[in-house]
Amino acid sequence: MELWPLVSLPLQILKINPRWNGNAALRWWRDGLLGWLPLGVRRWLVGSAQRLVITVDDPDYVLACEEAGQMQRVERLDRASLDWSRVVAWFRTEKSRHLVLRFPAAQALTRVLSLPLAAEKNLRQVAGFEMDRLTPFTAAQVYYDVTVLERQPAQRRLRVELTTLPRVAVDPVLTQLRQRGLPPDTLDITGGRPGLNLLPPDQRPRRDRWGWRLRTGVMMISLLLIAAAAVLPIWQQRLLVIGTMDKVAQIQKSASQTLTLRDQLDQVLATSRVLAQKKQTVPPRVDLLRELTTILPDDTWVERLQINGDTLQIIGQSAKASALVGIVESSRLFNSAGFLSPVNTDPRTGKERFVLGARIGREP
Repeated sequence: MELWPLVSLPLQILKINPRWNGNAALRWWRDGLLGWLPLGVRRWLVGSAQRLVITVDDPDYVLACEEAGQMQRVERLDRASLDWSRVVAWFRTEKSRHLVLRFPAAQALTRVLSLPLAAEKNLRQVAGFEMDRLTPFTAAQVYYDVTVLERQPAQRRLRVELTTLPRVAVDPVLTQLRQRGLPPDTLDITGGRPGLNLLPPDQRPRRDRWGWRLRTGVMMISLLLIAAAAVLPIWQQRLLVIGTMDKVAQIQKSASQTLTLRDQLDQVLATSRVLAQKKQTVPPRVDLLRELTTILPDDTWVERLQINGDTLQIIGQSAKASALVGIVESSRLFNSAGFLSPVNTDPRTGKERFVLGARIGREP
């Protein structure tokens, strides 16, 4: 079943209806979920939407059934010779839970008013308090209701429509209906706005409260189950995604540790290669000493020998120091030989003092 129509519809309502509110959204959500249920179950849960309407059309009463905005006239009865038992039987036969008493619009007084926005919470009280100023009647002389037409937040004003019916015209009919066990749920006028009900709240009967509570409870449970059925797959997908993300995080952690170990291993291998290369490039010191002993003339002695990496430094005296550069350079273990400081003569020995440097390296 596709959920997209149920999702896209309220967004359109929000965009085009400036008077959208939370109750409207709740009704839309409820109707959308109920639409998934079979027709019989849906009607049992919400009750019959049919309203029985008694319209005062002098000199007659017009009986009609109203459902989904469609009016179906049933019978016209003469008020002067009315048999009320027929009306009672009709109401019981139709088994409707809602009775409407309707008067002609010509008998009503309707006015459009501008009120402060703060008055919306207590419109009936405000209208009743101002009734004698707004109409020729007092609040005790009329049945009335107030319908919101437009909210103007920028001006902090509220456009409303006040509808009144004189009690002197309504009370006789109300009394007859109540005496015969047919108290109206709604009092309105022909062509009135949807939701109009001129009856005071304390005069509106409460019918079948236990049945209503039972249906309401069952409806709420059904709606919760439907909502759970719709949300559960999403929740399961969420848990699956979270579990997958945890596994990915663990794999990433293991991969990071593996990369770290690989880097450390590469560093160790690089160090080993450098050491191996150095070992191949720089001969053992024993070989160096043996080579120097072999190539240096007998009239030359070494006072100090320093080996630092691939660098060799010799400090000593020789009868002919200038020849040492060529001698060391000609060796297969040394290259780049040269004096590091000027050669001078030691007055005590009469020999030439020298400081000679060379690079250690095997012949290619």
